[in-house]
Amino acid sequence: MAGKPGRSGGWNKLTPEEHRRRGTSYRSIPKASTLAVAVVPIREPLPEGVSAGLGAAGLTFAQDCWTSYQGWGPSSLRLLREAAVTIDALEGLRNQKGERQAQRMLLQVLAALRLEA
Repeated sequence: MAGKPGRSGGWNKLTPEEHRRRGTSYRSIPKASTLAVAVVPIREPLPEGVSAGLGAAGLTFAQDCWTSYQGWGPSSLRLLREAAVTIDALEGLRNQKGERQAQRMLLQVLAALRLEA
């Protein structure tokens, strides 16, 4: 009977040593199979060919895209590099004549990557 001293179960509980001797299984932690375990996927680092020579803004963009999306092929990696280079160029062109052209180019590359803003 639950809640009654001496009658609430567990009176015939076997020790871990007795389980090993009998060849039976036991749980060292009750309900251990219900514990939540965080699974963190292991990602490869950004390929050297994409990250080489990028500035801070372009490198941050490339790393964010690399970790957020999957299925990168050779052509999409090339487009990712071009987008990162364009972002670096935009950083240097703020409030200058070529800024609009660089923005349009970036939008075209992002559309090709299917990463429209």
